[in-house]
Amino acid sequence: MSQTYPDPVATTQPSLLATLRTLALPRSARLSRDGVAFARIWPDLATVPGLLISPLQEFWLFQAARALPNTATIVEIGSFKGRSTSALAYGCRGTERHVYALDTFDGNDNDFDTRGFRAEFDANIARGGLTDYVTAVPGRSLETAAHWDRPIDLLFIDGSHDFDDVVADFHGFVRHVRPGGLVAVHDVLPTWEGVDRAWREVIAPELIATGNCATLAYGRVPS
Repeated sequence: MSQTYPDPVATTQPSLLATLRTLALPRSARLSRDGVAFARIWPDLATVPGLLISPLQEFWLFQAARALPNTATIVEIGSFKGRSTSALAYGCRGTERHVYALDTFDGNDNDFDTRGFRAEFDANIARGGLTDYVTAVPGRSLETAAHWDRPIDLLFIDGSHDFDDVVADFHGFVRHVRPGGLVAVHDVLPTWEGVDRAWREVIAPELIATGNCATLAYGRVPS
């Protein structure tokens, strides 16, 4: 006899249903098990400052993390105050997956209104109950890359938007990404010429199964 499973939406609480209805996600995503799980954490995630196209890109990161092996390693280059970090870490809960958040946590005078946001990053991660799933790695990504020795399942690049820096981040870490692993790059659009050019000319040609979620482009390392 075949076993039937309850519909994930039909069994949710009224407040959760309300959140699901207001999320600007495709209907198929909202009605999926990942969609229901995302709706549970969205009210908290939405309070964390960030620069993603919401909630589409947070959901992509959350879903990508949830699909990884139980012991997966995620490397994020450019964490700011923890919004994308949190989206990834929420997708790690209940597993041995882990997010390594690489950032100077200081910003710069050109792209940020404030400097020095490590304390706020830590507070946001703690408030989400995600401390066990996140390790902050302060410093410059290229210096970290020189000493990195852990296989990576998902690499998310959102650091410096200078062409040479994006390419250096990619080449510095992609050699550690497992065959079939995911590489994602944020802000791939003409407004950010350095990122857009790095993706088109360098990164995308080295990946397979490429695609995009708005301004987040992604692909897999060939097996």
